Amino acid sequence: MTLRKSILILFALFLSMNIQAQTTGGDPQNSLLPEINPQDIEIRSEFKARFPGLRRQPILGFNPKPRVFRIDPNRMPFMETKEEAVASVAMSQLDRPDAPARSILRTPDRTRGIVRAGIGNFITPELEGYVYQGINNKSSITGNVDYRSSEGHLDDQESGFRYLNGDLAFNTKIKNDTKLTIAAGGLSDFNRLYDLDPVIQNVLTETAKKDYAGFEGRITLQKTDNALQGWDVSLGGNVYAVDLDAGSSNYTGEVNEQRAELEFSRHWAGSRLYETYYVNGSVRAGSYQYSGVDAQPWFDTRASIEYRKLFNFSAHVSGKMGLAYISDGFSNKIYITPELKIRYNLKDAIILTGGLYGKPEMKGVQDHHEINRFLNFETQLRQSYTSGIYGEIAFQAFEGNRIFGGISYELTNNYSYYDQKATSIPAPGGSGQTLNTFYETKYAKANVFELFGGITQQLVPEKFWFDARFYARRPKLNDAGDIPFEERLGVNGSLSYKPIPKLTIRSWAEYVGKRQAVTAAEELNAFALINGGAEYQITKRFGVYVKVLNILGQKYEIWRGYQERPLQAYGGLTFKF
Repeated sequence: MTLRKSILILFALFLSMNIQAQTTGGDPQNSLLPEINPQDIEIRSEFKARFPGLRRQPILGFNPKPRVFRIDPNRMPFMETKEEAVASVAMSQLDRPDAPARSILRTPDRTRGIVRAGIGNFITPELEGYVYQGINNKSSITGNVDYRSSEGHLDDQESGFRYLNGDLAFNTKIKNDTKLTIAAGGLSDFNRLYDLDPVIQNVLTETAKKDYAGFEGRITLQKTDNALQGWDVSLGGNVYAVDLDAGSSNYTGEVNEQRAELEFSRHWAGSRLYETYYVNGSVRAGSYQYSGVDAQPWFDTRASIEYRKLFNFSAHVSGKMGLAYISDGFSNKIYITPELKIRYNLKDAIILTGGLYGKPEMKGVQDHHEINRFLNFETQLRQSYTSGIYGEIAFQAFEGNRIFGGISYELTNNYSYYDQKATSIPAPGGSGQTLNTFYETKYAKANVFELFGGITQQLVPEKFWFDARFYARRPKLNDAGDIPFEERLGVNGSLSYKPIPKLTIRSWAEYVGKRQAVTAAEELNAFALINGGAEYQITKRFGVYVKVLNILGQKYEIWRGYQERPLQAYGGLTFKF
């Protein structure tokens, strides 16, 4: 072998070793690059370079996912069934997927309570409060309080008063359709009376005063199956006491009353569409006693059934028939209590309403003293029965607006009214004189004929609305003239305006016509009370308010002998939580 051949052989061996080192150098298991023979090259361009004799393996391209290496290029595609696809999946991954998250509207903030407190001239503080507190998703507690007082507005006599009333209720759901309510309340009031005639006043040490105290409680169970079927039952009672202190044994005394009530009602749908039945029953019993007289019991029990039917979505008829047994300690009577009411939509905007009824009534001691705060303690209770008929026509062009007018007539046996008690005062020489003292309850047969009309308008919803009502009536005693202290003409109305969401302006007014006082043989003058006020909500929780009563400063009397308050201004704060 020549030297030249030997050098060529050595150069070829060296070159092959160098190529082998570049090809197999490093551990292929430790490399993330694909195992590709660098001799197998594909140039992606307009031309290709090919090296015959070498096995071709194209570059797979860039993939962010981990690459699978050593895949047989001649493999058959794997065709699997659904069962085979999930055969190797863990059982935990086969559970039902989670439900999508609920997306509901945000519940508006609910006012749990509101307190309004202020003070007016004549040192007249006032407080109104309401609270709602949820205990859980089934139970809640509600309560409210109302307080007003004054040191008095009259200069020549004491005229102060206080009215404090409040109640508390616990509500809970025994079942989804059954609700239990336990409520209790009380009152503690007093007011100064008017000065009596000077002849009588000489024996009194001060202006007479009446104190009122009472407590009541009630348990109600209500079951509502649906809008057309359900029942409720309630049991309650109260005690009430009135103490009149006139500084003299002749005019001083007290009256006490206790009563209990049991009421039940049930309603259900009839066998035909749009008809409903109602069954009602009640038992009320009480006893009252005033100074110098034994306890007088009274009893009132009633039962009735009512049928309601809607015809062609235009006529609604309601008929009721029942019986009542009432005993007042002086007489016992059984009454028939019919009632018929018809409501007919003549057109979309015209509504006709009419009806007739016969109903008994048994007012208690508390009912009378709440009507007339100048009653004496010698309260006597009598049952009454009223027969009546009425008709009304209303025009309602669109929602929130209504104009109406009508007529009614009532005839009442043992109609209760109030008049000043006449007292005979002996004088020297055997002669005497008759003077008027505090009011007493009287009963007589009476009839009342009335024409009425009114309007309710909400011109701009939630911004401007008002309502007004007028009436012209003839209240007559069958054996005398007008019913004492009942007017023949009256108007009342209110207006509210909300120029901005935080400011509300209100005004309310009342006109009462002349009234007859039989014993005094005189008429009480008519009067017009115009009142106004405004409330501004400073923040979400705090606000301020002002109001003015009797803006015209009218001197008026509701009951003869006592002048009511003149112009009075209030200011205060409102707190919501």
